[in-house]
Amino acid sequence: MTTLRLDFHSTPLDLEVAPGAEIGDALAFLATHLTAEETKPDESDREPVATLRVHAYDPERLAPPAGAVQEDIYLRKSASEFFTVPARRALVDGLEYLECTKTGSRFVFDRAARVVDVTLGAGGHMDLVELVRDLVLKHQENTGAAVLHATAAYRDGEVVLVTGAKGAGKSTVLLELVEHFGYQVLSGDKTVLHELPDGSVVAAGWPDYPHLGYGTVAKYPGLKEIAGIGDDYEPAAGHAFSPVGKFAVDPLPFRDRFPSAPVGVRVPVAAILHPAIGPGADTVVEPLTGGREEHAQVLRANVESAFDGANSGWHHYLDDERAAQAARLTRITEVLAGVPAWTLTGPGDLTAANTPPLISGPAEVAR
Repeated sequence: MTTLRLDFHSTPLDLEVAPGAEIGDALAFLATHLTAEETKPDESDREPVATLRVHAYDPERLAPPAGAVQEDIYLRKSASEFFTVPARRALVDGLEYLECTKTGSRFVFDRAARVVDVTLGAGGHMDLVELVRDLVLKHQENTGAAVLHATAAYRDGEVVLVTGAKGAGKSTVLLELVEHFGYQVLSGDKTVLHELPDGSVVAAGWPDYPHLGYGTVAKYPGLKEIAGIGDDYEPAAGHAFSPVGKFAVDPLPFRDRFPSAPVGVRVPVAAILHPAIGPGADTVVEPLTGGREEHAQVLRANVESAFDGANSGWHHYLDDERAAQAARLTRITEVLAGVPAWTLTGPGDLTAANTPPLISGPAEVAR
């Protein structure tokens, strides 16, 4: 038995990994943002949010009792079949049984014992990732973090946030910053924001699976090959600036192409970009108009939660305790509303000429 302590900014999870249980792919995926260290009994001074007991796979292991009533649910439902995770769930004697129907992975949640038993089917490493991410995000929110729908580019101990609705161009702008101005990828979909005791706000990245539109993939040398797109591929009409028709991009070679920020950093926000990319001859970056409260409202519109949405209740291990943190969430968005911010329209091509010096820095970095 191997015991690991996973940690994301004071949210600890313990993993008890039985011989024969394969979790290397899941740990590799999470390693950009969570630390994992082998622990010994009684070594840790913090109670974990949960202990995940990962068993070697057996098709009968962790199945609900015979005759248990099961309901069809989703861990995640996406426009992309790749990211959709259907499952069956049963509640028996205070335990919550869940089976991912694509892979055969199973979870059994025991709230009273603070334990989740896990067995992973073939190709089920992302099921474990989904479990870890859900538990961590919900605990983070319950303890005062705000989760912004934003990518984040890291450089020199600061980040640039790129926030907006789905399809706004957040990933495109993030990769432009990395490709041309020497940034690293801190976060590709969500950014976790923490209020420090002195009232300042810092940003932490979040592990995600790159999901990019064809226009973005085709823009950068080598990315089509990583995404498995042949030269003969023809995108459907209207998909160039659409959230429809995106591609799941293998995260490991993606990280080699677009390097990640150091693991575990939490840093101040230097600037915020609000893109709405689309057809046009030129990319235009202009200061965000309106007062500070209007800026705060724009940011609040992009705050999201693991507790919200049609499929957010796929398990009931953690209660929703966000109400106790409402004042802190408001303060976080109010602080960020004072950060220099710009809107970005047009095709999303960033150069030293059209990018604010605060973001571009002294010189464009050639790749």
